[in-house]
Amino acid sequence: MEIETRRQIVLDRFGPPEVMRWDDGPVPPRGPDDVLVAVEAIGVNFGDTMVRRGEYRREQPLTFTPGFEVAGRVVEAPAGEDSRGAAGGDPAHGRQPLAPGTRVVAFTEHGGGYADAVVVPRDHVYTVADGVDDVTAAGIFTQGVTAWYAVHRYGRLAAGETVLVHAAAGGLGGLAVQLAAEHGATTIATASTEQKLAIAREHHGAAHTLISDPDTLAQQVRGLTHGRGADAVIDGVGGPLFTPSLRALAFNGRYVVAGSASQAPATLDVRALMPRGQTIAGFVVARVAEQDPAEPQRAFDAIQERVRAGRLRPQITVLPPEQIAHAHELIESRRLTGKVVVRLV
Repeated sequence: MEIETRRQIVLDRFGPPEVMRWDDGPVPPRGPDDVLVAVEAIGVNFGDTMVRRGEYRREQPLTFTPGFEVAGRVVEAPAGEDSRGAAGGDPAHGRQPLAPGTRVVAFTEHGGGYADAVVVPRDHVYTVADGVDDVTAAGIFTQGVTAWYAVHRYGRLAAGETVLVHAAAGGLGGLAVQLAAEHGATTIATASTEQKLAIAREHHGAAHTLISDPDTLAQQVRGLTHGRGADAVIDGVGGPLFTPSLRALAFNGRYVVAGSASQAPATLDVRALMPRGQTIAGFVVARVAEQDPAEPQRAFDAIQERVRAGRLRPQITVLPPEQIAHAHELIESRRLTGKVVVRLV
């Protein structure tokens, strides 16, 4: 069943949330290795607000449809994957066959996700486990996979270690706190308000919480760790928090740059790394997927398994499509805790 038109957000000028409008338009053409997905839920991310403001790319085209993350069902599979899903999968590389009707999340890396149908390359489509609904899938894919990589792949966190997690009431930070605690690490969580710190403790399970004050951060972390410092830092904020967080990092510590919500530069004197044996790593999910064909399905499966078992509790705010501008307002106001998802169906 081919879909020829779709309902989509149209962005024909940059500006405040109100510049986004729903309109009808054609479904993009599908190539032989593409998947057509009927969208049921849209994950809204900080990067979407940057796109809307014209700050995400140097030459962002207009007219444009934002959105990087959706959940839904396969309508048309790639060439070679027939109606039974009998071909085209590659379990060794984390790829399951995509028969029409298969529940999936799609990573629309170059935008286009704010729509009720998307066309996505085969290697940007990942299967959703039974027992995980569409809203949850859209709410845990990007931030859940990022948190998994930050804790395990780049943070290399071990049981008994201490990790400092910034923006711990947010979607990424909150999941990182939960994953670290589940793994047996002691978590020190930061946020901008006491209300958000309470969420980090009571919902996400942070062992210690601190207001994210650059002037006192390093001293407080060292106080909580008896002078040793944190074994790892998971930083999705950057800017003014970077330097004090690096000072709070222990010998042989790992600093993971998982985002830059502050959109502010940070200064690094690399000479400080050498005598302390410290490392700094940054990543984005798309580049990990390019280097390792089994990713991010493998990480997404690990996140879904924990959600189904109740060991990971994502905090998701659900809004209808007519409130997508409000979703952007929530993110930009810094009032949002957890993740916001727009449900279409």
